Amino acid sequence: MGKERKDFLSAMVVPAAFVLLLWIIKILEVSTNISLSEYGLEPRSTKGLLGILTMPLLHSDFSHLSSNTLAAFLLLSGLYLFYKNFASTLFVSFYFFSGFAAWIIGTSGTIHIGASGLVYALAWFHILSGFLKRNKPQMAFGFLVIFLYGSVVWGIFPMFQPSPQISWQGHLGGAITGIIFAILFQNKGIVQKEIAPIEEEDELSDEDPYWMEGSHEELNQKEEIKESNSTEI
Repeated sequence: MGKERKDFLSAMVVPAAFVLLLWIIKILEVSTNISLSEYGLEPRSTKGLLGILTMPLLHSDFSHLSSNTLAAFLLLSGLYLFYKNFASTLFVSFYFFSGFAAWIIGTSGTIHIGASGLVYALAWFHILSGFLKRNKPQMAFGFLVIFLYGSVVWGIFPMFQPSPQISWQGHLGGAITGIIFAILFQNKGIVQKEIAPIEEEDELSDEDPYWMEGSHEELNQKEEIKESNSTEI
């Protein structure tokens, strides 16, 4: 197995495990006929702080979960592919800081559930990171994110939500988190390397190579012509 293929497959391990956990939780909810939605994030509430941990794990139904599954898997895989040494740190940071941002800017008395905040953090991080680092593979991945999930651009505004039940505050909190970490990590991971200019030799060797002889003769001829055309004052 080639190194690139091995790295590609390794990048999917944590994302697959996370997505599997989301589905196990939802299946257990349905099979036991209970709802864990009440344990979601409640903004600006001491009790709701627990929701920073539980919010990404809980979904209202299978449709809600399905809409986040592919996005979370793809974006997390990109994170572990481009940021091998920092991926877990970024994952945990996105997880908690996107939730904390939603806890601050969310409306009191409401409960927020779903992994959309995490997805928005990942999406905005990938979109901005490639351009800041000037890395072509990451820029291409950023364009892919925009193509597949262009809604992350206007999904942070309340006026563009198709339903009042959609947490645009969670989206906004995730976007802010992704942007901040893209700036903080712009010099980490894979960065476009600048090609160093080739330095010219300061001194010519004592014996010029044979291919320089013609240029010297041409130069001498030009100097002779210049002297003959010059006018004495």
